Amino acid sequence: MEKINYSEEKTKFKAIFFDFGGTLMDTESDNFAHLAMMKDIIHKFKLTIPVEDLVAKYNSLIFTKEMTLLDPDPLVQCFNPLRESTKKAFIRLLSEFRITPSSEDFSWFEKIYLKRHLEFIKLFPETFTLINWIRKNPSLHLGIISDIDHDYMDFQFKALGIRDLFDSITTSEEVKAYKPKKQIFQTALYKAGCKGKEAIIIGDSYTKDIQGGKKMLMTTIWINKFQAKNNLESKDEADYTVHHLKEVLPILQQLLK
Repeated sequence: MEKINYSEEKTKFKAIFFDFGGTLMDTESDNFAHLAMMKDIIHKFKLTIPVEDLVAKYNSLIFTKEMTLLDPDPLVQCFNPLRESTKKAFIRLLSEFRITPSSEDFSWFEKIYLKRHLEFIKLFPETFTLINWIRKNPSLHLGIISDIDHDYMDFQFKALGIRDLFDSITTSEEVKAYKPKKQIFQTALYKAGCKGKEAIIIGDSYTKDIQGGKKMLMTTIWINKFQAKNNLESKDEADYTVHHLKEVLPILQQLLK
């Protein structure tokens, strides 16, 4: 565990926010869902490509190397939900094989997307321990801030048994803005009834979660799974840096004592 910045003045925290994908949700389980999806696509369209290659192509169209959502096209002025990005990725994958999907194909892909994620998505083992510890303090607002579509969040959270554990869930689709834009953080803070300096944000994306949270004066805990220690000089905004979710609880115990 590495603590980067200390605050001499004791802060009274009122809210704790988590990112979802890669923070509470195991990224590897998302990869398994994508693997199953690509097997379905290969079978349906009779493609001749190794499934691992198709997964890599699909992920590169949706995510960064750190498996966080790619920034939207700056030329697109309106907000596009994640389902539009997955649809475009589906089209681009098939276009490499000179296949133009039909409306029935799109409907099939949407169903497969939800089915495979429901089948494979898992939480990190420490998730419930951490949430249950926070819930012991009834004065703390517990929230989610995530770049996901609302319908996906709703069915997935219910399936995982965590929908009712949070006081608020703020999605990019609800706010029509992706992290690190201020709107999504402002909406979450408004729901919690607190200021940024009274809140903690925990996430695995330095750009989206940490820099976005710091702009709102939130205390930040970065779960750094990919960045090597010798490359951290330019990423010093995080108040705390850890490498696993299980390292977060001792920090919260220190901040909230």
